[in-house]
Amino acid sequence: MKKKLNEEYENLIQIIEKRIRESTATWQMALSTFLTLLLVVCISVNPRILPLHQTAGIIILYILVYYFLFVYLCGYRATGEKLNNNEVYLLSGLTALYFISAKLCKLHLSEYMPGSIAIPTALVIMLISIMINSRIAKIMGLILPFGVFVAGFYDLYSYLFALTSGISAAYVLHDARRRMDMVKAGLIVGIINIITTSAIFMAHNAYASAYPVVVFWAAMNGIASGMLVLGITPVLENLLHSATTFKLIELLDLGAPLMRQLAQKTPGTFNHSMLVANLAEEACMRIGARSLLARVGAYYHDIGKIDQPEYFVENQHNDNKHDDLNPRLSATVIRSHVKLGIEKGRAIGLPNEVIDIIASHHGNSLIAYFYNEAIKKEGEVNREDFCYPGNPPRTKEAAVVMLADVTEAAVRTLDKPGVSRLEKFVNELIAKKVDAEQLADSELTFRELEIIKKVFVRVLASYYHSRIDYPKISDPGEKTQNSPDSQKAENNE
Repeated sequence: MKKKLNEEYENLIQIIEKRIRESTATWQMALSTFLTLLLVVCISVNPRILPLHQTAGIIILYILVYYFLFVYLCGYRATGEKLNNNEVYLLSGLTALYFISAKLCKLHLSEYMPGSIAIPTALVIMLISIMINSRIAKIMGLILPFGVFVAGFYDLYSYLFALTSGISAAYVLHDARRRMDMVKAGLIVGIINIITTSAIFMAHNAYASAYPVVVFWAAMNGIASGMLVLGITPVLENLLHSATTFKLIELLDLGAPLMRQLAQKTPGTFNHSMLVANLAEEACMRIGARSLLARVGAYYHDIGKIDQPEYFVENQHNDNKHDDLNPRLSATVIRSHVKLGIEKGRAIGLPNEVIDIIASHHGNSLIAYFYNEAIKKEGEVNREDFCYPGNPPRTKEAAVVMLADVTEAAVRTLDKPGVSRLEKFVNELIAKKVDAEQLADSELTFRELEIIKKVFVRVLASYYHSRIDYPKISDPGEKTQNSPDSQKAENNE
């Protein structure tokens, strides 16, 4: 009875911890937004003119409006994305800077030129699109101009210019994969800015002599945004350790120093990592997760094996180092590659998302072989001493890499695996991870798990396919009886 109560208590604690983790980003965003709005209100409201109760009312209205716009629309329920601390602070910081800039530039550069033409709305939205994702960028492209308009810093035409500039910036960078795409995006936004200001110019029925100046500054707003984001993005990537598309593509370089070490010192691990990367990337593409992040995470997930390659089975040839060690020490060596991988990843500045994959690609699962060996030799042992030190995956990409890792490693033990045998084997492997609660926090659905299984079977079947035995055709001039060596050569082809 007491044991059952303890288990229920532990389950309750785990549920509470999970709920706290899920709500942390929302509360941080709410607090950051509150401080941002308070700063903006302090700038925009003059307490000498307005009485204290009126100032308080304005602050409350701002907070209510922006809570629903900013916190809710950018929260998990609306976007399906959990923002980390750095992303929350980046959003809040950019929002504060945008509002302050709008307050300082509360003017018309000319009678027919919107004040927002002096504010690089596209730059802010491009940074959000690159550093976080395009979905959040599109939402912020709507929220920021509207918020400044409600605050009274924009007139109608300034709001429309900022709105079209921000939304277009979010869309043109949607599938960008090269850094020069930022400059191209700036040119496209510049063209859209020209069209928008031309429409505003015609709506004003303005004089034609003012048109060249309006067009010039509208184009410069977009072009300058593209050039500035090109220079600012690398700084933010290194400062926040973010896994942007551009950073991930750079990490795919197999000629990088750490990748060369992995290939030279641990060739078996290197080949294993490449196969895991193929499995993880294909599976993530099918379920709508970040396939590029999964591929990079698979490349680097076993970098902790570089210092002691001979202790891992894929790098062993004739002798096994664990034959001379007791099971407890062997488990310690195996477990250590996760911690060493994290240290190496941080040393070379890998993005936080990639390091999370390194840390969680085994979760806290049991090293079953050495655990069972220890029980045979020592009798009763502490199970925790034979578990990996990480936490179960908390993202879909990390979970897919975990499943690809264990699947690829296990399938190597099969002799001529066929499709039906692979299906049964993959189902068993994934079922064990589910039963061990290694996927409980990963947000993978049962439907997505079924898709992952099918992808793994298809990719592995194409890789481990059996070669067809063609009938032998003998030359009339040759002897009908082949020599043993020739028969052996034919069988090995």
